Amino acid sequence: MFSLNIDPLNPKGNPEPAELKELGVEMVRYTFYDSSGGDNIDPGRADFYKQKAQAYGDAGIGSLVILTYDTYPNKPPFDGDWNDYINRFANRSRQIAELLAPWQPAFQIWNEADHDRKNVGTPYDPCVRSEPFGQMLRRTHDAVKSVNPAFKTVVGGLASGNHTWLTKVIKSQGGQLPADIVAFHPYGQRPEPNWPSPNWAFGYFGDLLNNYYQAGRRKTVWITEMGIKEQDVGDNREQAAEFLRRYYKTITTKYANSVEQLFWFCYSDGMVPTFGLKDANQTPKPIYSAFRQAVDAKPAAPPPPPPKPKPVAPPPPPPAPAPPAAPAPEVVAEITKPLQQEIATLKTEKTNVQEQVQQSQQKVGELEGQLQQLLAQRDQLQAQLEQAQTQVAVAPAPAAAGGPPIRNIVQRLKHHPTKRFPERSGNQIQRVVVHHTGIPATIGADRIAAHRVDKQDWPGIGYHFFITGDGQIQQTNELITLTAHAGQFNAVSVAVCFAGDFNQAVPPDIQINAGGQLIGWLLKQLNLSLDAVSGLKELIPGQPGPGAQWDAGANWRESLKERIQANL
Repeated sequence: MFSLNIDPLNPKGNPEPAELKELGVEMVRYTFYDSSGGDNIDPGRADFYKQKAQAYGDAGIGSLVILTYDTYPNKPPFDGDWNDYINRFANRSRQIAELLAPWQPAFQIWNEADHDRKNVGTPYDPCVRSEPFGQMLRRTHDAVKSVNPAFKTVVGGLASGNHTWLTKVIKSQGGQLPADIVAFHPYGQRPEPNWPSPNWAFGYFGDLLNNYYQAGRRKTVWITEMGIKEQDVGDNREQAAEFLRRYYKTITTKYANSVEQLFWFCYSDGMVPTFGLKDANQTPKPIYSAFRQAVDAKPAAPPPPPPKPKPVAPPPPPPAPAPPAAPAPEVVAEITKPLQQEIATLKTEKTNVQEQVQQSQQKVGELEGQLQQLLAQRDQLQAQLEQAQTQVAVAPAPAAAGGPPIRNIVQRLKHHPTKRFPERSGNQIQRVVVHHTGIPATIGADRIAAHRVDKQDWPGIGYHFFITGDGQIQQTNELITLTAHAGQFNAVSVAVCFAGDFNQAVPPDIQINAGGQLIGWLLKQLNLSLDAVSGLKELIPGQPGPGAQWDAGANWRESLKERIQANL
């Protein structure tokens, strides 16, 4: 219950564990900062946070680690496609859980995703739409639990005061909340209905708590940020200290059954003025002592129940009375006659029911036989359809004079039963991004699409065009489909993927020739220059595609651009 927000990377927000222990702090909450991106945690940050978690753990203090866009950079725009970022974010979260596993931290997934939309595009912009946040919550929760199912996952502290936003998140996940704990930030809420005054700020804390408790399906609640800016109570430090005392008193006496933790914000004004328990010079303020007083005033645990008295042996029972004389046989027969008739009736009914069951089982058998026949006919028709599709003549797509042969397989690929990529206008396209599959060229677009849908829950394959190892050009999405393949460049780019792994090898000539024809034709159709063609790694540092040999070693980028130029 008595927990604190700190910032280990900030010298003024980084208290010694011994001080925290003396203050009575049970847990600390802090962000895992790592701006490196890529596939692995920055080694320096890994060592730093591992040492911090160990030091807190050695002092008997738990850690709540915040996972947010400061943990994995380059989050998409508010209205952008979040799928690829969420996958990378969840993977980074799993790595952090593995790193800190010995100290059993809890993990808060994002922070203030429901913040006021006026912050979109500003330096502090945690805003995420409810549906992608639900996906982020589920995938990150699953990633953390894959390390240790006992790790607690916490919904990113909700700050808008609008509990219906949480309801939308839960609805987007089929009515389930993929987290152990609901967290919110009740800034501007009174600790008591009429204190500091009946009209102070936005309302009474208890009303807001009840709304979130109900919206969160009555899951345990953590208040992961709560504090008071001194200016909000007339620059009166004593009033700020009293504010803290009353908050803790209200929660520990009235809401202890639903609120498990309250993380006060924050340790020092050196983190955010003037919320700190200490000022910017690290001098304790009255609110510092108030925190310690609140710890000392917490209700004592109820005493254990008194031991149960040893049972006293009961007195011996009195002698049993003599049994009554048995009735005469004719009397017994008269008494049992109605019962025997009822038994006979029940046996008859049982026989009738058994006959009905046998008839039903026979009918089920007949229906199952008909079903098997229908399934066999379906499989036969499906095979005929696939054979007919493979026999369809190759045709340019979209039709244009002089275009290369392109096989449109968009409808043949697997798509999610409910999810769809958004659409865009053709005049948005400004780039062509080259990818490789990074796996053997024998694995085609159909298997990649199935993997994206079945294993990663995507709407479908992320590429627009796919060039097979034998040089066949396949269209896998319409140009107006805004797919996921290049992060923040998704909305303005076309994805062309070469089948194969080009870290050690390069594409064969037949594949490069096909790529040159396709991309040259695309540039003409889209009125773009050769400079609009980039490998994924050139746009997003740290990405491996389209292989190490793209711009180094054999440098097949130059070979491809020569073929593209020849087709312009």
